[in-house]
Amino acid sequence: MEIKATLNKPYNEEQRISFIVEQNHKNGFMIKETDTALEAWGLMAQEIADKEKQVRKAELISQLDALDLKCIRSLRAIQAGTSTDEDVAKLAELEEQAEAIRKQIKEL
Repeated sequence: MEIKATLNKPYNEEQRISFIVEQNHKNGFMIKETDTALEAWGLMAQEIADKEKQVRKAELISQLDALDLKCIRSLRAIQAGTSTDEDVAKLAELEEQAEAIRKQIKEL
């Protein structure tokens, strides 16, 4: 984290409230009060990028989990020896989608 903005002392209550509203409520920065100032702390660009990457990776993993659930019926039919060409085709289609998602995860 880094300091994004500072309000140096002395300041009045109106300035204090305005600073907090602008920096915390509008920008989402964390406010710290020191002996000499109010400081607005926020994530650095790399931290933001890392956080966005983690969120994207979680979304992709969730998509993989959903694909796994869609595979169950076809896999069960194949295992039981009662599958149709549709089951095999569906499984191939889902695997192709899963491969594309795994590739995206690897590129992150």
